[in-house]
Amino acid sequence: MKRVRKPPKSGTAAAGQGSRSKKAAGRVEELRQSEELPGYEAASNEDRQLPATAKPSQELDERSLAPRAPSQSSIDLIAAVRYGQLVQAAYEMYYADPNNITPAQPSNFPRGFRLSAWIHMRDFILGSTGPKFYGVIAQSEANTNQFVLAIRGTANGLEWWDDANAAVKTTFRDPDAGSVASGFARIYDTLEVVDSGPQAAAAPIAPQSMKSFARQVSALVRYHAAAPAQLSSVPPAASVAVTGHSLGAALATLYAMDNAHSDQLPMPLLCTFASPRVGDARFAASFNELGLASWRVVNAPDIVPHFPPEFLGFSHIDTLQQFSSSGKVRSSPECWHSLSTYLSLINTALQPDPGCQLGAVRSLLPGSLPSADLKAPPVVAPGSGRVKITIKLGDR
Repeated sequence: MKRVRKPPKSGTAAAGQGSRSKKAAGRVEELRQSEELPGYEAASNEDRQLPATAKPSQELDERSLAPRAPSQSSIDLIAAVRYGQLVQAAYEMYYADPNNITPAQPSNFPRGFRLSAWIHMRDFILGSTGPKFYGVIAQSEANTNQFVLAIRGTANGLEWWDDANAAVKTTFRDPDAGSVASGFARIYDTLEVVDSGPQAAAAPIAPQSMKSFARQVSALVRYHAAAPAQLSSVPPAASVAVTGHSLGAALATLYAMDNAHSDQLPMPLLCTFASPRVGDARFAASFNELGLASWRVVNAPDIVPHFPPEFLGFSHIDTLQQFSSSGKVRSSPECWHSLSTYLSLINTALQPDPGCQLGAVRSLLPGSLPSADLKAPPVVAPGSGRVKITIKLGDR
């Protein structure tokens, strides 16, 4: 039985757009001056594009996070960058000290948010291991009923999928909702929420609510949301948006389905970057029927969104938001897949990783991104049923 654990004592970036209008500049200024997070009234995609004069998204506060009129088919470019920056913060917190599973909120944590909880995960490929820091739950400082769950991707090949863990499928929560890659499901079941607040020891967590990751997130939000309602019920206004990169995108997708089927929290949006295919066609259809706003951001040359392959029966969820780094970053699988590359495509004021910038010389010093080791899936004879797929990428 899972539960929200007390923290241990130790451990302490809009797509390139041709011409930008004054109207778009006015929207950015309106968002900056707003007293609260924007509502969900209608706004066109043009309204939400960053003008040429906009500063990098680090200069935009949390008011630009909440999307207006989220839909399955349109993307709020400013909000997408903000979500991505929260995932990027999780990467940076991990790389600062991979052995610290409760890293402190860094000084460059996206402005307007505070750290509410750490997300831990356990590896399973080489057997059970200790927990690793894998993401955050961040709370808006302007509207304390709004939260973001951000899950990073992998740091090395060990954490990526391998063998039949990706090729073999298993049901997830609801048998009628289709099947997902068993490796993703196994990893998801190891996720754990750890409250980062000093008041964590006093949190009245009901054990029966800790049977799934979705219930853990719900309990954390219920406790931290500012509302007069008693802690036994989720404040009506409380909501959690979800974002992730690479493996974190797959886990974020599973959380969205889990949360919906267990009726835990209102979830206004799923925003993923470089997501692999998570489940079969039935799972994708079941997810799309949830009616959630879903932005599946993909860099066209990136290899990871093509796995697990369709010939093994996997399908993508809605809704594709495609960009292309061709001619904009170094041609390498790791640069195509890097979250920094993704954010630089959405907001051209941001830069890809130094080693991925055109003209850059790849560093051979210790600590540089690991080289890609890509093995294309072999041709499978009908009925053989098992395929080995190994992808090793530096995902940052």
